[in-house]
Amino acid sequence: MPHFPLFHGSRDTRRHDGRDYDTTNFSAIKKRCANPAAVEKQEAPAFIPSSYIGHLARSHEAQRQSGQFHAMIIDVDTGAHRIDFVQNCIERIIGDRTVIIYSSSSATEDNPKWRGIIPIRYPIAGADYKDVQEALFDLLAEQGLHADYAMARTGQPVYLPNVPPSRRNENGEPLFYQYSISGSSGLLHVPEAVAARAATNKAQRLEAEREAKKAALERAEKNRKLSEASGGPSIIETFLAENDLTTLMLEHGWLPRGGDWFASPFSQSKGRSVWVTDQRAVSFTTSDAGRIGKTTDNGWTTYDAWDVYVACVHGNNMRVALLEYRQQCGYEQRALHHMLEMWGLS
Repeated sequence: MPHFPLFHGSRDTRRHDGRDYDTTNFSAIKKRCANPAAVEKQEAPAFIPSSYIGHLARSHEAQRQSGQFHAMIIDVDTGAHRIDFVQNCIERIIGDRTVIIYSSSSATEDNPKWRGIIPIRYPIAGADYKDVQEALFDLLAEQGLHADYAMARTGQPVYLPNVPPSRRNENGEPLFYQYSISGSSGLLHVPEAVAARAATNKAQRLEAEREAKKAALERAEKNRKLSEASGGPSIIETFLAENDLTTLMLEHGWLPRGGDWFASPFSQSKGRSVWVTDQRAVSFTTSDAGRIGKTTDNGWTTYDAWDVYVACVHGNNMRVALLEYRQQCGYEQRALHHMLEMWGLS
């Protein structure tokens, strides 16, 4: 039976003393479900579902390189779903296999929140764990169950059953706590549906990287020609050097959806559909088409910070955007200074 690093609270670390972590296993976790801890969150027990228990076990990079993960994990904090709905959504993906579900420490009757642990006999390599987890979350989202994509990170703590004293009555009984352990046997491997979605996501991401690089090169070539004509950086080049894409996106209605993913303000579903890589976004939702940036050959949309500025601040009026930013950034003075530098007169 695999053993996993066990710790208590966010500050409990062995990084500096070189010792291995204490451990737990699935049998112990099941027992905890029946008898949840009664401590505040800063002391709450947590684990990482990897068999790497060394002093760097809480490091995302160490677990990515050395970790072998024996469970898929979900964390559901939104939707106020009941436990049977969560269980049914998971079972549609994994079948009649073991799944451990319990309410989180901040859950209430009116606002239930859940953690789910899906044991797997043959482990997932740390390098593949993020892809597998995100594929699982995508499949759950299609059923209306939205898991926190932060749980795809290899060093992310999984808090174990705990109902703090502040959420218990005068007799020490939880005001709200539920758990379920179901399934006839544990999974041997990652379910086919999850593996297939992970492969599809990876292929899509690689193609998106190619499209982003292609669009970035086209932008760079246009900027180069404008720079040659003006004798200094172009207005767009100046803007891109001074503005961060994700900052502008968040200012204008994009919603974070975990890691490098966002929901478009033009999308009705508000699901994760926009991926950002190296200061360029690739959108997979048709809601963005024709509203911002450039449509790719395969029907996606790609845009950078300048495209967001033009679309969201100036209603896609490029001329007005150029004129306003030229005045705002003092472009003429910058261009003059650049020319004087070139002539050695600055």
